[in-house]
Amino acid sequence: MTTEQAYFLTVALINLVFAFSGTRIQDPANKPKSIHFFIIAFSANFLSWFLYVFDINTALKIVSAVFASIFIWGMVVFSYRRCEYPLPWRLISSLFLLNCLALGYFTYLNEFYATLHVSGLFVPLAYGIMSYLFLNLKQQRSPSDIILAYAFACMALIVFARSLILDFSTDFFSATVISSQIIWPAFSVISGVFALLSFTEEAQLKLKQESNTDQLTGLSNRRCMNTTLNNEWARAIRYQRPLALIMLDVDFFKSYNDYYGHQAGDDCLKDIAQALRQTAQRAGDMTVRYGGEEFLLILPDTDNLSAKHLAEHICSSIAQLNIPHQHSPLKFITISAGIAVLNKQNYNSITELLKAADTALYAAKQNGRNQVRLTQH
Repeated sequence: MTTEQAYFLTVALINLVFAFSGTRIQDPANKPKSIHFFIIAFSANFLSWFLYVFDINTALKIVSAVFASIFIWGMVVFSYRRCEYPLPWRLISSLFLLNCLALGYFTYLNEFYATLHVSGLFVPLAYGIMSYLFLNLKQQRSPSDIILAYAFACMALIVFARSLILDFSTDFFSATVISSQIIWPAFSVISGVFALLSFTEEAQLKLKQESNTDQLTGLSNRRCMNTTLNNEWARAIRYQRPLALIMLDVDFFKSYNDYYGHQAGDDCLKDIAQALRQTAQRAGDMTVRYGGEEFLLILPDTDNLSAKHLAEHICSSIAQLNIPHQHSPLKFITISAGIAVLNKQNYNSITELLKAADTALYAAKQNGRNQVRLTQH
């Protein structure tokens, strides 16, 4: 085997490894199936390079060019589906067919420079589309998505630049051949590694979100609350900034569950959680499902007056949901609120602050419910 054949075999095997690696990946639940197109694309690229291990004729060169086109446009389809963006099948299919026909035609004529110009047109177009999708249209982009997008963009520029160089100086173009032999396998590695890492990072992010999120309401849970509250407490103490807690409890919720049923109770909590999300919208604020029908708002840099106004607005918003409750004096679901504010180290611990908010909440409920009480400390 010659050095050139060994090179083609090595690049082919790199692509084969990624094709097999893709079979170990599953698409995230409730998202478009994309990994199959990744596997098809890298399998095609494997075949495209593998054919050159042998002394191939013109017909096999055309087949290799078609496989190379399948890789490029297969990755475009993968990118569309991975980014959950509607795929323009007719446009992509037309570009793929034009790419195959142009490469096949000029390969048949043995027009090497013409085939490079064809690649200089279609490859940057395809990679530019992929870069745009991952940078601008994919939601919850991971670091791997961003690296992948920039890799596509760089490869688009490189291929386009080499096509231009060919027009201006064939000698300079010949000098870039060796570098291109390094760039293509490097690109296969980068695109394969970071495309697969994207799935892993998305799964890790989902696990992290699930471990910090209440499954019923979608709000933060106690685990997330503990971490955030510790951090905000330390910051408030260090910089002498206020930290407010608003503890909320749904009035007469047990009787609501008993009368309407637990499914209605769950729906009620979801509606309240949605109202709380819309009310507490400052960056840095956190809304927590504290337990059962209790909720907690963590409000950094919030003084007594601001916290009281927000709590009163929350009570009013919940009452305006008009959720019927036959066993409530007001005949609708309402909420009570207790407030405690750390200010100039008037509390010695987070536990004291939470207890003060709970005491204020108890006072609100004892005083008639559907109201706000602020702990004086």
